Amino acid sequence: MKKIIIAAAVAVIAVAATAYASPYYALHQIKTALAERNAEALATHVDFPAMRASVKAQLEASMARSIAATAGSDNPLAALGQSIASAMLGKMVDTMVSPAGVVALVNKSAVGPQASDTADGPADGARKKAGYSASYAGVNTFVVRAKDGNAQEGALVLLRHGVWGWKLSSIEIASAMAGR
Repeated sequence: MKKIIIAAAVAVIAVAATAYASPYYALHQIKTALAERNAEALATHVDFPAMRASVKAQLEASMARSIAATAGSDNPLAALGQSIASAMLGKMVDTMVSPAGVVALVNKSAVGPQASDTADGPADGARKKAGYSASYAGVNTFVVRAKDGNAQEGALVLLRHGVWGWKLSSIEIASAMAGR
């Protein structure tokens, strides 16, 4: 009887430990897909409908703030311009949030690997390693931020899918990038 209780306790601990470590493994798989520039492998770790909704909401909010700041909230032409821009924004986001587009977005975010094949990169081909911190923001939410923890730098948000599965569901766009 003791052996059964010990085996059950060990099994419960093993399941809990693997469930806790699962987002770190998913993050490792995402980093590997990015390093290999493998859009198909990355696509298996991305929840595209949630990602599209997140990016669209952030860009629409940024656009609304920009229009309100420049044209004022009383201007009827500003509202017309915002509605036209929102319609175009939807199609742009649908195109941008695709497997190839997500590779480009994550590479431009603060926590993605930096491109080393540019003209201003090091001559020896060494890559600058991006510093980041990864932690749970809730039972079903895992957030990856720049190491300094500055919310202005952007973040990657993974949401739980099942017990061990995690998918990239949102990119918190850095304020400088969202304002462009």
